[in-house]
Amino acid sequence: SALYAGYSVPPYYDSLVAKLIVHAGTREDCILRLRRALDEMVVSGIETTIPLHQRVIEDASFAAGDYDIHWLEKLVAKP
Repeated sequence: SALYAGYSVPPYYDSLVAKLIVHAGTREDCILRLRRALDEMVVSGIETTIPLHQRVIEDASFAAGDYDIHWLEKLVAKP
């Protein structure tokens, strides 16, 4: 791929280096697959949003589909 040892991810535009897509027959199964995929994903040498995504899927209101456009702001504001 485009990344290699010593590569510097430039901050000047979208710094997306990987994308994880999961699918399943139900929301619950999809979240389970996502949890497993995030737990097994290994990315070294850079910071990622994996911990944030793990926190999101562990939140009960996300699992229930009970969220709005301010939900993420509230989640990250929690200690």
